[in-house]
Amino acid sequence: MYLQADKKAIKKELLDIIEDSQKKITPGELEKALSQKYPVTRKEIKSLIKGLVTENFLTYTNHYGRTFIEKSFNKAVRISKHVILKPPGFNYKPKADDVVIKIWQGISFGNGQHPTTRLAIRGIEYALNETNLLKGKDKTNVLDIGTGSGVLGITALLLGIKNAVGVDIDPCSIKEARDNAKINELEDKFVIKNMSLEDLNAKFTLITANLRYPTLMNIYHRLVKMTEPGGSVVLSGIKSDEAISVVNLYTEKYFECKWKEFEKGWAGLVLLKIAQLITPDIKECNDLDGNFQLIPV
Repeated sequence: MYLQADKKAIKKELLDIIEDSQKKITPGELEKALSQKYPVTRKEIKSLIKGLVTENFLTYTNHYGRTFIEKSFNKAVRISKHVILKPPGFNYKPKADDVVIKIWQGISFGNGQHPTTRLAIRGIEYALNETNLLKGKDKTNVLDIGTGSGVLGITALLLGIKNAVGVDIDPCSIKEARDNAKINELEDKFVIKNMSLEDLNAKFTLITANLRYPTLMNIYHRLVKMTEPGGSVVLSGIKSDEAISVVNLYTEKYFECKWKEFEKGWAGLVLLKIAQLITPDIKECNDLDGNFQLIPV
């Protein structure tokens, strides 16, 4: 039987493995890895896993008939320096500078479980808190393309943007985004529309797009037109080995890359639209925090 100190160490390593893994992990893989390192049985490790599931630290998920163990978002979870996501009804005592967002655990994409959502939220926080995007502006707005749960538009509003538009073509996403705007008391500031990007004719202070690589490449020219000078675009949904191509396209003339981050094989970017044309140069983005590291998927 393992000691209480061993139990704490195993729990910590178990959670670290889940947090740091570049791929989904099965309970069996966890049991094998930990039983080889610690003098415990697989039965004891199974008991620890079940306890962490009961405490809402971990959750079982099923993909294509296989069971995996992943971090649970059925509680308050810190996504960035200031942003906390939590399901309605769960208690959380916020710090003075916390922004707490209530999100239903519905079927629409964007409840914080996927790395691309977390990267987009961190990108929004960077764009609004670490740049001059809001300085001297009374009227600011955000466009959330493919809004899903609405979490990105809600994040931007709670971090200082005045008004938001979310567009999606999925009726379920539109309903859930409107519900989430309402429970965060933002229904008067967040307009969610069933429409395509081509039907929208406006300019925005901030545009967020958590979409896959081909779509982000295809909508580049639309985003150039729709981002106001000095405005920012937050892109996510990009695999790590695709990020350099996205940066090359967007920084060719109209944008410069101000921020990038990687998590579990995915990348997030913040791009600033500049008033004058620039020559192709992505060096600034590459050197923000070291080399432009491509993490294997």
